[in-house]
Amino acid sequence: MAYLNAEQREELARDLVNQKFNQAKWRLLKMDPKGRLVFFRNTQEVGYLMTRFELPTSGVTVTLYEHPGSKTNPETHKTKVANTMAQVIVEPTSENKA
Repeated sequence: MAYLNAEQREELARDLVNQKFNQAKWRLLKMDPKGRLVFFRNTQEVGYLMTRFELPTSGVTVTLYEHPGSKTNPETHKTKVANTMAQVIVEPTSENKA
């Protein structure tokens, strides 16, 4: 697979921002066999959970930003995690000149 150009990176970001976290995660892991998870739900910015993937075959790093949240069931009063995808940034690696 060739490196992703600017249009393909923007299209990937638009597609991923509309998906749930697990769907986006598995899509990225399947996209590049040499891909790796750099960090998982790290809190480097206030109000966001950040997850970064490095895809060397595609020549990009993808950062998923999530808003942490929760839902409470009114009947059982159980709280459930309900993070929402806020933003996806797809950046070229240093080798990617496309």
